[in-house]
Amino acid sequence: MNKSMNRLVLAGMLCGFYPGFSQAATLNVDAEIKPDPSNPASAEIINKTPVTGFCVEYPGQCASNRIRSNTFNISFQSSGAIPQDGSMPFNFPATWRRFKVDHESIPGETAEIEIRISGAGTRYRLSDTAQALTGRPSGVTPHEYHVTLWRPSWANAVAPCTSVISDGADPNGRDYTTFWRMSAEVTSCGPRTARFAIPWMTLDRLDVDYELRAVRPEKLISGNYSGSYTYTIPNDLNMGNLTASDPSMTFNLNLSVKQDVKVVMSSDRVALAPKGGWMEWIANGRKEEKLLGDLRFSILSSAPFKMELTCERFVGDTCAISNGSHQVPVDMSVSLAPPWVDDMSQPVSRRPLTVTGAGLQHLKLIGSATGQPSILHFEVQADSVKDMQGDSSYRGTVYVTFDSDI
Repeated sequence: MNKSMNRLVLAGMLCGFYPGFSQAATLNVDAEIKPDPSNPASAEIINKTPVTGFCVEYPGQCASNRIRSNTFNISFQSSGAIPQDGSMPFNFPATWRRFKVDHESIPGETAEIEIRISGAGTRYRLSDTAQALTGRPSGVTPHEYHVTLWRPSWANAVAPCTSVISDGADPNGRDYTTFWRMSAEVTSCGPRTARFAIPWMTLDRLDVDYELRAVRPEKLISGNYSGSYTYTIPNDLNMGNLTASDPSMTFNLNLSVKQDVKVVMSSDRVALAPKGGWMEWIANGRKEEKLLGDLRFSILSSAPFKMELTCERFVGDTCAISNGSHQVPVDMSVSLAPPWVDDMSQPVSRRPLTVTGAGLQHLKLIGSATGQPSILHFEVQADSVKDMQGDSSYRGTVYVTFDSDI
């Protein structure tokens, strides 16, 4: 749920009253975030994108290393032979990168998201079998031929990268799959040097593990945000003399935000009475004056929200109280504790609360919450009090909804 509905009973006596990868080097990412109202700044983005690539083939290694993978439809081809003692870099950016996403239904509403590549892998294909390239006699496993071909082996990550799989050799002798994890400071997983000449080779795909985080999750508005971040080749990703089939790799993010609004009411009942109380009213000669009532409440979350009003009985754009045969309107308004403001960043003081919700469609914090209570105000105007039937009780029920789906 992304809304909090509060049922209030008014009474008085006269009285009162919510993929995988696409074509080319593009990845469509579906993710979700649901901040906890009690600690919204710690909210994590949950990746809902179906796993593809490495973690489909090696689910055990991914589970034990707590990683997930998605494949980019991008390959790398050597421009010629890789000579003996030729070096092949594997430079990959693992630092956090920041980009903006746009709310799909609120023009101009944006948020900042950060992304980083936390793991990367590939499957290389050799021009011939590793056994033929190294000239080694038969009798050992395909993995050992691949280990002989490179220094260090593609199975062995160079610090600060760490290995996820120790043997990715395919029985065909030509293909080898690898995957490395990277800390946020990594820019390279170290070069590989060919111990023997290789006429040509390709990397036929690119698998990545990646992390996402919101810069200010408590400021996110319920709904969907979308945006993209692009890594370029070879500026961001450099594989030396291997030529990429695409000059970039793009993450297209669709982020579903599900904020909860947590509100605590001081009571679910409001007694309406003249200023000073009924006894003073009687003592002063039962003068025609307003019936008043206030209800304090606390907002325990920092997510933006809107306020909505629903009535048991309606009179125009507001609610009514009734004695069964006669009813009178109750004017309602709200005062929000600072620094809660409206969409124009103006304070909310005795702002009318109506069935249409005008003026309360986007309420937000512009600083840190102070913990001060907010107030709902209820009034039956003096001219309506004049029409109320004496010696009877007027009652009614109203529903005030605090909804983060704005």
